Amino acid sequence: MQALYKFIPENYFVKDLKDNTLGSIKLALLREVKGNMIIRSNYPDETITFKASNDKDVVEIPARKLKSREKLMGLKICREFGVVDKEVRYNVIKKSTQLANPNSILFGDSVTESGDAVGLTSRAIYDWAYSLRDVSEITATLQHNALSEGGTMHNEDTGKLRQSLFQVQYVKPATFFPHFITVENVTPELFIHLLACVLFENRYGAQSTTQSANVQNHLVGVGFNLFEAPLNSFSLSQQWNGQEVNFSNVQAAMREAMQAAYGQDNYRNGEELATWIKTLWQKPDELKAHYEKAQEDCKAFLKAIKVTK
Repeated sequence: MQALYKFIPENYFVKDLKDNTLGSIKLALLREVKGNMIIRSNYPDETITFKASNDKDVVEIPARKLKSREKLMGLKICREFGVVDKEVRYNVIKKSTQLANPNSILFGDSVTESGDAVGLTSRAIYDWAYSLRDVSEITATLQHNALSEGGTMHNEDTGKLRQSLFQVQYVKPATFFPHFITVENVTPELFIHLLACVLFENRYGAQSTTQSANVQNHLVGVGFNLFEAPLNSFSLSQQWNGQEVNFSNVQAAMREAMQAAYGQDNYRNGEELATWIKTLWQKPDELKAHYEKAQEDCKAFLKAIKVTK
């Protein structure tokens, strides 16, 4: 772990998951939309928006819509290294012993089927994400139709055309969302797991089973301090000064905000850390050892808090 400590000092991690200490690590992420993305909630044909000011409505992505995809990626990774019970499914934990896996301890989980009233809080706190531009500039509404087997809207039973037109509003490519994740009381191994979940996930929003990769996540920077800085996606969106929205400008604005919040000594650029994580994934034996260590820590934690024996 000495390589990781070059980026973030060792004292910002815990050795025992039962510890509850001061100190937090904030990840500054630039989420770049590369393909059409659907962000909706109550209305099937409308994107979720938020009125940022009298003259600007921005696209709003609730934290759960980001966290759920990355938690699911984390479950797949844990299966790859054999550090999660084979019965565990996303949001389906049948008994308390199945909580002893890196994904449940990092992202939080609860027993859903047995009589065990056990719930673990998340150690990764997700911000809501807000666009920098007005919704009218970054969305497009398209009309679709549900075709029959023959490739038309012909109804074989009635011999007439079906009324199956519907509209979907998409967030267009080349849209940028500044976003932040704060972690507290994590071991180095759990931190590595979080970075992998974020950097390797690339499919978000509704209809993710029919749409290809539509988001690329860039780790812009990392800040660390005893107390979390009050910096979030909305503050950046609200303060955006009208300059052109492109990757370089948004990245520079995020770095400036992070450096102002954490100072030069407690801030690191994220590119090298992201490269280190991707390089680590080319060393499966070393990575497997990290995940096995993480699982042992999780088992010890559940025993320590009397969830398991």
